[in-house]
Amino acid sequence: MTDVAHATRPCPLCGGAGVTPVFYPPLVRCGGCGLVFRNLPRVQERVQEEFDDRYQRPQEEQRIQERRRALYRGFLARHRPAPGRNRLLDVGCGTGEFLLLARAEGWDVMGIEIAKAGVEGARKAGLPVHLGSLTTLDLPESSFDLVTLWNVLDFVPDPVEQARAAHRVLAPGGVFVARVVNLAPHAALYRASRLLRRWPRVAAALDRQYFFSQVSFSARTLRQTLERAGFEAIEVANSLPTRGDPYRTLLRGGDRALQAVKRGVFALTRLVAACSGGRVLVGPSLLATAVKEAGRG
Repeated sequence: MTDVAHATRPCPLCGGAGVTPVFYPPLVRCGGCGLVFRNLPRVQERVQEEFDDRYQRPQEEQRIQERRRALYRGFLARHRPAPGRNRLLDVGCGTGEFLLLARAEGWDVMGIEIAKAGVEGARKAGLPVHLGSLTTLDLPESSFDLVTLWNVLDFVPDPVEQARAAHRVLAPGGVFVARVVNLAPHAALYRASRLLRRWPRVAAALDRQYFFSQVSFSARTLRQTLERAGFEAIEVANSLPTRGDPYRTLLRGGDRALQAVKRGVFALTRLVAACSGGRVLVGPSLLATAVKEAGRG
């Protein structure tokens, strides 16, 4: 797994073509910037097919969103609208759970979603949601004060382009927020599952807990992505976890058990981050916030 290969597509961060296979196919690591990504063609089509299928099963999507509500509410408690600064765009909004909560807090909301079934669900809830992507829809420049991407930036084939598009539609002084899967702990879980193969049940349980996105960010590569997009005041931190077992990775009763584990793990990740001055982030997900510098168009 150390041979250098040629990328099917350029690195989504630096554009490099030299990659090294890592973990399992089709995952590769860019030799230029270190980004880990899926070395596959037709990435956008594959992602759209995946989400089209997901929103055809509304009960599963409802389960996931119910377990994200505390995450959303905690975020909205920290980010309040202000007079004349209350326009919010949620990219990859799905059926609109976050938008409904944001609207209840006083935000003037709009959503974007690539999956038709997701758009239909959001519109049934009375939400203004457009079918398409941030890079293809012709939204007015400087038209939003807050742009959010909840576990979206790591699923798109072009994260730098997406972040640049978000930068364009933000008003000067506007805030960009992206939550993504954190590569480091998921890579550790993958390696642990390989080491524990002689105990199949333990290894299988670990196999269900790690996840590699289309683009698997570290704190460093996430920061580099936002820097390339032109953002300022970039902060990357451990994200609050979702509640319980939203993706049914454990057997019956696992929801409560996984919630207890998540509380302990999050407390530990906060301690590690505090002791390292925020340099070591080992939480399962990362939350990045950044600002479009005032005065920039």
